[in-house]
Amino acid sequence: MNVLGLDTCFPALGVAVGVALGTPSARILSRIEPMATGHAERLFPLISELLAEATLSTGDLDRIAVTIGPGSFTGTRIGVAAARAFKFARNLPIVPFTSLEAIALSPRIESGSAEDLAVAIDAHRGEAYVQIFDGVTRAPVTEPRIVSISDLGSLARSRPLFVVGTAAEAFAAAVNAVGGSVRAHPGMLFPDMAAAVRCAATRHPATLPVEPLYLRPPDAKPQEGKSLERSGA
Repeated sequence: MNVLGLDTCFPALGVAVGVALGTPSARILSRIEPMATGHAERLFPLISELLAEATLSTGDLDRIAVTIGPGSFTGTRIGVAAARAFKFARNLPIVPFTSLEAIALSPRIESGSAEDLAVAIDAHRGEAYVQIFDGVTRAPVTEPRIVSISDLGSLARSRPLFVVGTAAEAFAAAVNAVGGSVRAHPGMLFPDMAAAVRCAATRHPATLPVEPLYLRPPDAKPQEGKSLERSGA
């Protein structure tokens, strides 16, 4: 199975191509390019570069893996829109991942067998995106949430936690303060689309339309009472 993976949720662009997954000749090509803006302009050139390196065309793809958020509003929309475009153009099934799950899947994260794994990313405005996973299987234990930094202590669990991400230190301090057990590995970890495409090869695709996962309302809202009257012509 050939799988294309896309991530545009955070200040980086991640693309991976899994080739012949599920066979002895399986291989994965991936690239992460840090960028605050410009995801839309760079996404399809990077896809083309990796497909060429893999000696594949878009017609050789079997499915798409994409992160659906949480993350930036604009970035998240770009990745989801690209996945939808492939679906409509090539009738390719889509396998969605939360951006936090795509981080948790990374084999670079070494959580202990007795720990659950938490991914906590600074969402600004005194809030964090948080999702908890089984420390061994990396299966989601909770849904992704946006949590006030002051309320992170409410996420204390009976099992010890290993937390990663830009809000890891705040998470650990809050949970340890209420008697929990947390060790933290702070810093930004971007979604690992190489791990995601490997997982996508054996996961059931979405059966409903894939939508962005924002967790907070948009900043820009239509002004009330500012609409123009329709012309009578």
